Amino acid sequence: MNNSNNSYNTGISQYLLPDRREIRVFAKVLPLALIVFSVLVFGVIRYGDQRSEQALLKSLEKEEQQAAASMSRTVQQTLFSTTASLQYLVLLIERNLAESTPVERVARTLLDFSETHPVFDQLRFLDLTGKEVVRIESTRDGSKIVGQEGLQDKSARDYFQRAKEVERSRVLIVPVEFNRERGVLEYPLKPVIRLAMAVYDAQNNKVGIAIINYKARVLLDRLFASGKVARGNANILSARGRWLMESAGFQPEDYVLNAADDLSFATRMPQEWGQIGKSTAGVFRTDNGLFSYRVLLPARLGERPSVNPVAWTVPKPGSGAEGGWIVLSHIPRVQLESILAANRMLPRMSKVLLGLLIITISWLTALQFSGNRVRIEELKTSARSDDLTGLVNRGEFDRNLFRAISLAERNKRPMGVVYIDVNEFKALNDTHGHASGDKVLVAIGDRLAKSCRSSDVAARLGGDEFAVILWELAGRADARVAAMGIAARMQKPLHLEHGEYQTSVSIGVALYPDDGTTPEALLAYADQRMYADKALSKKAANA
Repeated sequence: MNNSNNSYNTGISQYLLPDRREIRVFAKVLPLALIVFSVLVFGVIRYGDQRSEQALLKSLEKEEQQAAASMSRTVQQTLFSTTASLQYLVLLIERNLAESTPVERVARTLLDFSETHPVFDQLRFLDLTGKEVVRIESTRDGSKIVGQEGLQDKSARDYFQRAKEVERSRVLIVPVEFNRERGVLEYPLKPVIRLAMAVYDAQNNKVGIAIINYKARVLLDRLFASGKVARGNANILSARGRWLMESAGFQPEDYVLNAADDLSFATRMPQEWGQIGKSTAGVFRTDNGLFSYRVLLPARLGERPSVNPVAWTVPKPGSGAEGGWIVLSHIPRVQLESILAANRMLPRMSKVLLGLLIITISWLTALQFSGNRVRIEELKTSARSDDLTGLVNRGEFDRNLFRAISLAERNKRPMGVVYIDVNEFKALNDTHGHASGDKVLVAIGDRLAKSCRSSDVAARLGGDEFAVILWELAGRADARVAAMGIAARMQKPLHLEHGEYQTSVSIGVALYPDDGTTPEALLAYADQRMYADKALSKKAANA
């Protein structure tokens, strides 16, 4: 059982791990494959994410613009209907004055009007000195007429001073203020929108000012509901950059109402405030998220040709009142990133799995490439080398010899060729077989390679014939020393299966240019010298 497991593991390793010969190439190719596949795959994913993100951002921008437009329409509709109510209220007061009805009758008329308009916090009629003649207040128990002792003098208030200057049929709108009673800010905060219009008697003399305090909280609730059609958070800013209404978080259920001395959008987000100041509507993106806004100036709301123009006005510059609104839809950065992340092609875990897949593909690619590369190199090597000894073969030897002669001719220096033949090799083959003969040839090839300098080239020319190219010699003495070194190394005995075998070789040396200037001439001369050496060896053996 263990043997089968071991063979199985060996089989797995054979296919999934690089061979010893392939490790160097594999180590170079694997990082490159990882880089290429990672850049390619994640580049495609990133491109897809960017295109998807751009499409989503355009969709969000359109969505936020629609939310700002919806909030803008809500403000317009509220101001149009409230202005119409004020005009009708002034008509009722003027009718009562024309009929010389007592103040109590006028108060009763305003009370009846207030009971049918619960969105109005106060209805008031002031004389031209700023004293309240009639005051109707909306309470939890319903509308009530304030008695003489509760009437106040509003002559010092900026909105009254402005209202006195308003011409007939013109309406003054003070966008948003927090109500004050006898100069003290009322708590809980009660934001109001004041609309004022002059009242005239039958002789066309201005006799007073009619004022409606609209419950701005009702409008803010409507604006918040209108803003929730988008994924952004609804906000209302004053024209001075103060946060009147603020909502935050992911699809908040409520908003925060900020008093006059509270948070300032202009100081907290100066970059965004600068963007808003460039035009009356727009959409933009910063590090703080996606913003869509519309600037609403009451003096301009009547400019639509489909609406009967009402001569609105706003507080004069330098007054403490706010001059308009900015309806704003805002998707915070964290929320925007969450939306964009949810829309990306692949979630994080999928990218981790994809990364593992890329590593696997890169590994297999590197494994395949390194295997192919080694096999190609082996094919190239086999084309240049001898299969048995590993020395260069005859063809590669001839090419090196040609280059060696060319270099010697150019440098004007001698070079040499050593021709080697194994003595009595045929008898060994015939007696002990080719296997023993091959072992002798391998041993001789190894000894020959170790006898040469690093610059020399050792080759097996075929059968039992070997040769060495000696590059750049000082003279014939150098060639003789090299030949003697080769011969000495070859004298060592070999241990074969049938016993010890004493090797011997015959050597012939040719020197360029003394013995020849061409490859053929040098080899022929070395061959002659080798046979001469072999003849001497036989004569010595027979003596």
